Amino acid sequence: EYPLDDASKFDILMQSMDAMNCQVDEPRSDVTVSRKPRIILAASGSVAAIKFGILAHALCEWAEVKAVATKSALHFIDKTSLPANVNLYTDDDEWTSWRMIGDIVLHIELWQWADAMVVAPLSANTLAK
Repeated sequence: EYPLDDASKFDILMQSMDAMNCQVDEPRSDVTVSRKPRIILAASGSVAAIKFGILAHALCEWAEVKAVATKSALHFIDKTSLPANVNLYTDDDEWTSWRMIGDIVLHIELWQWADAMVVAPLSANTLAK
């Protein structure tokens, strides 16, 4: 394994997304960003979610990461495998954080915070929805 600079990591991510036929917008060259990219890492209920912690660690090397998991995904995810600085949100967090009009709505807060969202693993069931 060899160290990569942020540009190389971004290029690898873009190539991977392109290979999976994901629509990828090219980064704007007129915008200067002085912080790490912010990524929401989401998992659906697939046995491949056992590797969720490994993916979170890899992304944390060059990005700020917040994690989201379905109830089914939690059967496979070892929460202790996640980096200490990664919060894992579930449906329970969505509904316990909101009590009345004017309260913070978690999914909107996450949407405003994130630059991108990666769903991995994505079960066929979730993809079909």
